[in-house]
Amino acid sequence: MREIRQGTFGELDGATVFALARLRQSVFVVEQECPYPDLDGHDIDPETKHFWVEGEGAAEAIACLRVLRDGESEGGWRIGRVCCVPAERGTGLSGRLMTAALAAVGPEADVVLDSQTYAAGFYRKYGFEEAGEEFIEDGIAHVPMRRAGK
Repeated sequence: MREIRQGTFGELDGATVFALARLRQSVFVVEQECPYPDLDGHDIDPETKHFWVEGEGAAEAIACLRVLRDGESEGGWRIGRVCCVPAERGTGLSGRLMTAALAAVGPEADVVLDSQTYAAGFYRKYGFEEAGEEFIEDGIAHVPMRRAGK
């Protein structure tokens, strides 16, 4: 079983930063045909936590996500940039990343995310519920979701 890795930007080496950016670009920009500013400055925030699984090759990530402070709630977190290479979809890898990320922030934390609408069922498995109306971001339908802390 492949190891889930995690770290803040300051803990990542250049090859890992490259691998994460390359995976996100491959999925969100190329595959989904959605040019947008992925490198938004949140990756380097000292509190942002990156979670990923490495592939077999050098500087390769096959799945990743990030967790950052939610600027709209006191002490809450936001999960985003959840992606996986096509060959690994449906294997449970993204679920393992979600489990690790939620464990890292703890059960008492409020966590929000903006799910692509088709993927909302995936996030429901981890305690998330729709928290607003569907909206279009960068040409893709999304729904805001929230998991209330205990």
